[in-house]
Amino acid sequence: MKKVLFILLACMPLFLSAKDKKDNSNPKYLAGAVTLTDGKVTFNYELKAPALSQKEIYTQMLNWANERFKPEGDLQSRVVYSNEEKGEIAATAEEYIVFSSSALSLDRTRIYYQLFIYPKQGACNMEMTRIRYWYDENRDGGERYTAEEWITDDMALNKKKTKLAPICGKFRRETIDLKDELFKSAAEALGVHALNAPQTVPAATLQPATPAVVPSTGGELKNITFEQLPENLSEIAASGRITLTANDEEIDLKADNWGGFGKLFNKNVAYLLVDQNRIAINAVMEHSDTYQISFYTEGSTQPGVVIECKKSMAQKMSADELKSLNQSIDTTKSYTMYMGEITNVQMR
Repeated sequence: MKKVLFILLACMPLFLSAKDKKDNSNPKYLAGAVTLTDGKVTFNYELKAPALSQKEIYTQMLNWANERFKPEGDLQSRVVYSNEEKGEIAATAEEYIVFSSSALSLDRTRIYYQLFIYPKQGACNMEMTRIRYWYDENRDGGERYTAEEWITDDMALNKKKTKLAPICGKFRRETIDLKDELFKSAAEALGVHALNAPQTVPAATLQPATPAVVPSTGGELKNITFEQLPENLSEIAASGRITLTANDEEIDLKADNWGGFGKLFNKNVAYLLVDQNRIAINAVMEHSDTYQISFYTEGSTQPGVVIECKKSMAQKMSADELKSLNQSIDTTKSYTMYMGEITNVQMR
């Protein structure tokens, strides 16, 4: 109720500060400036560097990313994956966006996002996605939003799509500015900013996300698509049961071991976050190339959702580094993040 009330108040025509009034009708921030890919807010950018080889672009982009994304205070940004042979770099970011600042007040939000970089011969593609916000964190825990519910055309623009909406609009404006700064910085790292300034891809028609299918408590397991995976798997795990099966051994997991699912380099992936002190689980995962994660709804003896995975990566990470994946993580522990490519999904 608190969140719904805040959203309603945020989008009413309130009096704005001078910062909030800035550029509220600039076409740069209006219809089509925020695009969706598979239901997720995503900004894409193609950087052309015809004089450079893939290896040169990879090396310079990795150096840039390692410098741009690194921990600072309680903000945890870092490069989490790099593969020169495949031409892939991935980073998770946590930083502040400051809307206004004075001696008496500070209006800001934390922003979390992921950046994927794909170096190739003579060019480099970049993708900024999985954007989330933690606003006003020092006041009763603040408010948390996803970009999909907060900065899209329907939410952050007025009905005529001619101006930014109050509150929501400033998140949209500053996110777009951050995106532009990010892509410009990457271009300058390759020394090609004078040749081709950052340009986002043309705005695509916005489509709503595919509705999630709700698992039943009976019937046979049937294959479904990745897009049909229920969005509320974390809630199912919290109220029911979640298990890991590998090498013919089934082990109970905790709800917070589930890190979520998404896309990485155009592959469907799932994440598990395992306490490094849980020796049995880590030993099984260390010696397994494939595994499955099963979700049981409350009171059910049969799994309602089964996700089959091929292990792609195991990375030891501190709790601070994992904040961008799971805000409720136990900060007194250290974890191993297991990422698996989803090979099959079944649901009752």
